[in-house]
Amino acid sequence: MTHLTDEQLEVVVQGTAPEPAHVAECRACQDRLTEHRAVRARLQSAFASVHAGEGLAERLRGAMKKGLSAVPLRASPRPSRVHHLSRRAWATLAAAAAVLILATPAILYLTTPSPAAAAQAELVHIHKENLSAEHGFYADAEPAKLAEYLKTQLGFEPATPRLGQGMAMRGCCVAHFKGQAVGSYVVETPRGPISIIVVPQTPEALGINHPFQRDGKTFWADTFATNHMVAVRLGGYTYCAVGEVAQEPLTQILLNLGLSRQP
Repeated sequence: MTHLTDEQLEVVVQGTAPEPAHVAECRACQDRLTEHRAVRARLQSAFASVHAGEGLAERLRGAMKKGLSAVPLRASPRPSRVHHLSRRAWATLAAAAAVLILATPAILYLTTPSPAAAAQAELVHIHKENLSAEHGFYADAEPAKLAEYLKTQLGFEPATPRLGQGMAMRGCCVAHFKGQAVGSYVVETPRGPISIIVVPQTPEALGINHPFQRDGKTFWADTFATNHMVAVRLGGYTYCAVGEVAQEPLTQILLNLGLSRQP
């Protein structure tokens, strides 16, 4: 079996090529693709708020040009010529080297995703795939029909929320998470689309590690890149609500699963 190269995985992660069919059948490539997505998401999240000051690029170019323009050339007894840098040029290069040295630990940290980060990256990827026009999707606005469809695909009928307050079902699909087939469906809300992804893993195993209480039930919350996620256990499964919306509507849509009737 020929596995995907790192270059092929990066092309998929960047969205310039579809995910090869091989990935769905290969656990090793699934795990590597998840890691690549986690790295990309963590880098985007880490540097999302970092902005260069106005004119910084021009000032750096000017400093480098001014420093290197002062480099004298002098003859050497050797066949080659040696460029002797001015004090200013050395200072500029030293500053650049210092930035690289200081940045290296952060880059190494960001490019080494933890299993929890990889799991969250995969959940966010499923959510984004649900919203993609090219993604295979069973579209229907009836929650009962969606639950029945997922039952035929997964062997169990996942809970769907009671609709109201401007909410509407978009549809559902079967996705792959950690090499397993899992169910997910999308609910349109006034604050944006929310995916409900149903997985067997516990919230802690998903890296969603911030518990809180609501209406006598325990929920777990976390944030990955620009997405918030809230999870709850129900019937031996974790229902994870994911979306670029605040924590409150994610919690509310899980409460609409009828948790108040659960023991």
